[in-house]
Amino acid sequence: MEDESGFPHVREVIMNLPTWARRLKTERLERCWSQKDVARRLTEAAYEHAGMSLPSRESLTRMLRDWEAGRARPRPPYPRLLALVFGLDESELFESLITPDSPVPVDVSVHDPFALNGRPADTDYVTMLRQTIQALVALDGAHGGNEVFPLSLRVFRIASAKLAAGNFTAGIERDLEAAAGEAGEVAAWMAYDADRHDASRQIIQEALMLSRLAGDRGMELFELAHLSMLSLYRHRPREALRIADDVLNDGGLPPRVAAIFDVRRGRALATMGDRPRGFDALRRARSALAESINTRDPYWTWWMDEAELAWHEGMAHAELGEWRQAVAPIAEAFVRRSIRGRSRYQYAAQLLNALVHAQAWREAEPIIVDVMEQAGEVGSARTANLLLRVADRIEHAGTSTTSTLADSAQDLRRMLACS
Repeated sequence: MEDESGFPHVREVIMNLPTWARRLKTERLERCWSQKDVARRLTEAAYEHAGMSLPSRESLTRMLRDWEAGRARPRPPYPRLLALVFGLDESELFESLITPDSPVPVDVSVHDPFALNGRPADTDYVTMLRQTIQALVALDGAHGGNEVFPLSLRVFRIASAKLAAGNFTAGIERDLEAAAGEAGEVAAWMAYDADRHDASRQIIQEALMLSRLAGDRGMELFELAHLSMLSLYRHRPREALRIADDVLNDGGLPPRVAAIFDVRRGRALATMGDRPRGFDALRRARSALAESINTRDPYWTWWMDEAELAWHEGMAHAELGEWRQAVAPIAEAFVRRSIRGRSRYQYAAQLLNALVHAQAWREAEPIIVDVMEQAGEVGSARTANLLLRVADRIEHAGTSTTSTLADSAQDLRRMLACS
């Protein structure tokens, strides 16, 4: 007897498994794939999307057998790779898989009783909201998004709820919409840095709606840039390219805004393997950046500077598999970030990643020390998860790396586990 999926006894076979194990097995069976088929696709996805080497297919098949039987839970990077293999969002595949690297899902809905029934928002509230946004941005720059994200989400949720309920004084609706849209953009960024990408996407979409209602085109462009960035990070380059092209085709953009979307376009094209057009877009971004800030540039474009552009150029090389060429521009970005904080930590991690991919073991030794000096100071799950993958790569290199780097990788893993 077949169940509604078309496969015999699937429900009876998997009914007692954990939800995530049951979903893994169901998705595989519905595609008529063997466990060896999934192992092969995992290997291909790891190489194509992350430049990673995985264990042998035999080992992967054994791991998959354990996952489907509920005997072990997939640890990073496997949840993301499995989602890519099955063409699903990670949250769809592992919605009940809660681990230290996959925190409890965030409720971004608007139902705060204080926001609905408390004191109506007025001009003082809008002023306080904008001041709070600036404080949150400063905290993120110094300490990363992990701990700041819950507070930024609450700020956005309350402002959104007041708008939704009409709990504001006359004449401030447009200003409140604009401030709430900006608060949403900040919360979405914090979610991204905390490696909470589903939450980031949900928040930025609501923020985009609010900014459009407010007629705040500058903030709307910032939010579209964020959406394009998320698409790149989630390995959806065609989606990222469409967003960038749609904005660029409108024309009349301030120089730095145009530079940001040319960067998104260049990265997307590089990810798709189109090297000439990708680097043409990045060269246009550099030319626009040379015009510096003028009165038409929104204030939020301050972060697109020479260091940020150099980093994106390096990442474009990395996406093309050109790891040796990626090292110099990423190193330039790192050197330009002399002040400690999230950006320097991120660039140090990316430089270490590029050096390890390029097998420049000696050059990686001082960089991993710099990373460890900052690992306890900055709470960025996005960067920490990258560093765990780098540590894996160093350990898998075996005797081809240096003993100093191998020891440091073990120390880094311990530090990240305690941070």
